[in-house]
Amino acid sequence: MSGLLRFCGLTFDARIPGTGPVGVPAIAVPASVALLPLACFAHELLRARRVRAHHRGVLDMVGRRSARWRATVLDHDTPAAYCLPGRRPRIVVSAGALKLLSPAQLESVLEHERAHIAGRHHLALAATDAFARVFRWLPLAREAKAQTALLLEMAADDRALRRHPREALVSALYAMAAGRAPGGTFSVSGPDAVVRLRRMLEARRRPHPALRGVVVAAAVAVPLLPPLLGCAPGMG
Repeated sequence: MSGLLRFCGLTFDARIPGTGPVGVPAIAVPASVALLPLACFAHELLRARRVRAHHRGVLDMVGRRSARWRATVLDHDTPAAYCLPGRRPRIVVSAGALKLLSPAQLESVLEHERAHIAGRHHLALAATDAFARVFRWLPLAREAKAQTALLLEMAADDRALRRHPREALVSALYAMAAGRAPGGTFSVSGPDAVVRLRRMLEARRRPHPALRGVVVAAAVAVPLLPPLLGCAPGMG
């Protein structure tokens, strides 16, 4: 950091703005914009953690552990499957899902839920929830919340498809599309099931390696543009 500041032309004996009446708001406003989403993110994590802890307590009373499927089974006729992420993750399936799905279908559904847990998708969802709560007047914030949830489901689908046949996951998702899950959980079914089904059924070509390289390079370069532009005077 010291070398970067000197490279940008800011030496340690230079006067840093922020002590005058104009400098205080100049620092406080950007700091508030950065700290408020972080505080809301922490609040979302704690709130979701309390909800999941309460739900785990209910599962301990009404569910039964299945060593075969490594999941908690609920005696409910509606086919459903979801996971509770966090420090003590848990996958839950209903008795209706066990009766409806074949072993191959059930394995693909469980792999989908394991992908949510392994990828810590609840952290990304909490971040977009916090962003949408703080900047609720921005269309981008509202859209990011909805699209992030869909993209996380697609990411879990992709991991399940790498280990199980496409037909197994597609047929299982179709059979369980009407199922619902409690708040704070990730469910294999849901309101975006039709979009995910269409995506999995369509023949897709993998992008060219050169295109993927350009996308990765752009993703790395874009965040570096502001510091580089700010250091332009020091480069001269």
